[in-house]
Amino acid sequence: MERSAEVIARMCAARGHGEQMERLTLGGLTDLGKVREAVRKLLLDCAQDDVIDAVLVADELGTLACEYGNLPAAISVIRSYGQPSLRVAVNAAHLSLPTSTSRSRTTRHLLEACAMDWGIGNEGVQMILWACVALPSAQAGEDGDHDGFPAPRMFQS
Repeated sequence: MERSAEVIARMCAARGHGEQMERLTLGGLTDLGKVREAVRKLLLDCAQDDVIDAVLVADELGTLACEYGNLPAAISVIRSYGQPSLRVAVNAAHLSLPTSTSRSRTTRHLLEACAMDWGIGNEGVQMILWACVALPSAQAGEDGDHDGFPAPRMFQS
């Protein structure tokens, strides 16, 4: 995968905040591809296992918004470099967890297996379903040269 100058510039600009965020609007299941791509783009320096866990969590939260909430839904994907993690939050009107026992159990198992923490909250009719995925393969923000951000890698074709 080739990294564009835009991605590298955003990574460098985010150094001062220790985080990098992507915001997306989910209008239906067809938009889940954009969510997966945003997660992968934020985790270019992470091991494949971490990326898979993060994509699974983001996909599950997005799917829940499509199936159990009123669309459009707002999705925030936030990469933290100080303590390597990825937070995914889905905000939709009347979003709820599945009522079907088997679907609810599947969601719970996935979130408990892949996320270090997750929850649901509300602000009026807007419900927020969120999860935080640890990134053990990423370096914590302790080296002075990069403040925990990965050094920009250029791939040659």
